[in-house]
Amino acid sequence: MLKESLIYIAWIAVAFLAIFLRTNQLDDRPMHADEATGARILSKQLEGEEYSFNPKHFHGPMLTQLTLPIARLRGENAWSELSSQTLRSSSAIAGILLIFTPLLWLRVIGKWGAWGAAALLATSPLLVYFSRMYIHESWLALFGMLACAGIYQLTLKPTRIRTVAAGLCVGLMFATKETFVISILSWSPAVILLLLLKKYSPQQYSPRPSSSDYLRALIIAAMVAIGCAGLFYSNYFRNPAQFMDAFRTFFEYETTIGHDKAFSYYSQLLILPKHDAGVLWTEGVVAILAAASALICIRKKSDLQFCLFLSISLILHILIYSSISYKTPWLMLLPWAHICILAGYVCKVIAKQPKLPRLAFCGLFALGLGFQVNQSLLANDRLANSSSNPYAYVPTSTDCPKIQHWLGELDTMHPLGTIAVVGHEYWPLPWYLRNVSTAIGYWPTPEAEMQTFPVVFAMPTQQMATRELLQSTHTELPRALRANVPVILHLRNDVWEQWQATPQK
Repeated sequence: MLKESLIYIAWIAVAFLAIFLRTNQLDDRPMHADEATGARILSKQLEGEEYSFNPKHFHGPMLTQLTLPIARLRGENAWSELSSQTLRSSSAIAGILLIFTPLLWLRVIGKWGAWGAAALLATSPLLVYFSRMYIHESWLALFGMLACAGIYQLTLKPTRIRTVAAGLCVGLMFATKETFVISILSWSPAVILLLLLKKYSPQQYSPRPSSSDYLRALIIAAMVAIGCAGLFYSNYFRNPAQFMDAFRTFFEYETTIGHDKAFSYYSQLLILPKHDAGVLWTEGVVAILAAASALICIRKKSDLQFCLFLSISLILHILIYSSISYKTPWLMLLPWAHICILAGYVCKVIAKQPKLPRLAFCGLFALGLGFQVNQSLLANDRLANSSSNPYAYVPTSTDCPKIQHWLGELDTMHPLGTIAVVGHEYWPLPWYLRNVSTAIGYWPTPEAEMQTFPVVFAMPTQQMATRELLQSTHTELPRALRANVPVILHLRNDVWEQWQATPQK
């Protein structure tokens, strides 16, 4: 009875910890450019526009579909009304639900193994940081881990419920982001190996599933997945042609420049220790536990199917993502969740050991969790936008949140009229200009009429041309937009002089 109560208390503690790490001061961090573009897509649907999928940009519709009801419930029905807390609540919910996915592996990793995996998922700095960001990957990680468990169970024994469940989860992945195919490519060899081992194993299964059973399950699961994804891409079948665009995205999607990195980027990000800003950054303890789990399974020849399936899957995930030159840290959310599940297996083994080694492991495990919690807290508080934070990828400058307030003060002194933004790659600036009570115009290149505009923002590619046009009429004020991305704010001379003459509070 005491042991049962202890596991329930442990789960409650982990759940509360996961909720706190993902929701505390959720709106403090400046909006990332990707968050702002996602918010604009959401706002168009809130304002009544029909969903339109773009195969070249922005990924699938699932993130928007899951955030719409949250925005409606909070009474946010327009671009100007949206809040970062509403947007990020969607990803936070996905991150919180993710910690319960180890329960799907309960029969293999046991109660304490599932809890250990949940604790690692709950405290991972990578998973925490990006569960507080309005991007697709938190939902992709959740649906991916549901699909992973479903496919594993389906491999062991194909049933109708398992087939439909696995198909639905893969369909939700497809509707979230096109990178779901990397997971399919990573899981498929693991499935094939398990089926071959089952076929040629001397162990007799009663009854042994036939090849036709698996083929039937594959066809049904694929149909369910396509139907599920098609439902969302076609805007609930109102625009069926858009579902074909979902397949075009594999050939037409355009990546932005500046994200090419070395093959070893992900191992350096997550495993190799880095000391910066007085913090030791690493999640290597999870990798060590995962490796220990694999060795235990191989040595004891127990739960080998589980070990092989997850080990092959996570290794292939990481190899494929590492082989692609385009890299961002949030692409590792789903692979890292695989590692956490495998790492939790150690807790099952230790739970059966004598009291002394069990207590010693518990102490070390608690230290490891505390180490991860400390990194998570620092990464989302004082170092949230710091270059010292390995998870702060192309963060928005703290200058941006000040712009709206500053423009409001200017407008009270001198009605601003039209504000111009010149050039491209200006996100997340529109997010911070959305509530400015004046007209905002976006131009690809500077125009002569801008000499009369009170405020002109020049993006990097147009800064020289804008400077030549406005050098006699405006004063330059350098600002930062994103990491290593400057923006020049040109303030018309008369407005600048009036601002200078006004006593500052």
